[in-house]
Amino acid sequence: MNTSYASALGSWARNMVCALLLTSLAACTTTSQEPAMDSPAQATVEAPGSHTIPLADIGTAALLDCAREQGVTLLQAHRAGPVPGAAENSINAINRSLTDGALLVEIDVARSADGVLVLMHDDTLDRTTTGTGYVNAQSYAALSALELKDNAGMATGEPVPTLAQALQVLDGRGIAQLDRKRSVNVAEIAAVVEARDAFDKVVFITYTVPEAIDLYRQFPQALISTGINSLNDLEALRAAGVPFGQLMAWLGLGHGNVELDQALAELGIESSYGDFAAERDGSVDYRRMADNGGEVLSVDHVRAAAQALDAPDAVSRLLADCPPPPASRFQAGWSAMLGPQPQPQPQPQPQPQQSSIAGTSTTLQQQVFR
Repeated sequence: MNTSYASALGSWARNMVCALLLTSLAACTTTSQEPAMDSPAQATVEAPGSHTIPLADIGTAALLDCAREQGVTLLQAHRAGPVPGAAENSINAINRSLTDGALLVEIDVARSADGVLVLMHDDTLDRTTTGTGYVNAQSYAALSALELKDNAGMATGEPVPTLAQALQVLDGRGIAQLDRKRSVNVAEIAAVVEARDAFDKVVFITYTVPEAIDLYRQFPQALISTGINSLNDLEALRAAGVPFGQLMAWLGLGHGNVELDQALAELGIESSYGDFAAERDGSVDYRRMADNGGEVLSVDHVRAAAQALDAPDAVSRLLADCPPPPASRFQAGWSAMLGPQPQPQPQPQPQPQQSSIAGTSTTLQQQVFR
């Protein structure tokens, strides 16, 4: 993490929420040694034309802010963006998606029987590998002997990758969105992220507001994606001290919601959504999805979406125009938008003060959360 950016972000966060909850990173040990990235079995296929992005100088939170402020729509490759010959949650799919125009890559994180974190969506191996049975019943050695299968069921010759390997491939090239499966806990994922010095290069996916609050309390430096369904959700997050600048709102499946996106943007929150069913049946309209205001579109067909939105050029312009933000920029914006923040309380859960969210946006109150 860039030292000056980390300092600025830390100063901003302290001013925005008054106090961050302190925590220690839970230790995570494994009984299986992960192979080095340069070993023959784990060598990656480097995609031609892959871009290098200065995330160490910008930071993911600042980059998403720039996208919102400049009206740029970024693409996220769902399950790494599988294509024929490149399986979901594979290194080859990650490389292909980055080359085709995705800046974010969503990957699913599971756990082997001996504690190695691997990329796998399903609880079982049958659909996506040449193996059978439950993922968490197999040692990493057994998993690494399997081949991944693409969506057509064809073996690709590529082994099951680890989370650490995926983060290494993405380093300086893209942002990981980490979807935790039931076999793994967030502390185990955070330990791998910490070991890769990647907290400012990943977004943790949560499915409920209480889950998001719990994650923030354990790891206050984390960027978090969570579903926002009501004004009460925002009030709960604010009362818990979660900085809105560290949030991305998942609006669900569909083509987006203009009013909701605008209301969230007033609060400094980026939005994300996807329409996988429309992609499957050919009715998807990527341009309309982007025009509805989302900063991040989650897509299965990265190349088609990138062509429709001219994503590579848009990303290049965004990166060129997005310097590290001074802390004062956030301090001024947040003070004006949210008013007084909750003060630290001796209780484990801070008591909320009178909220300014309701008065901030009539759109949020009257049009969106009816």
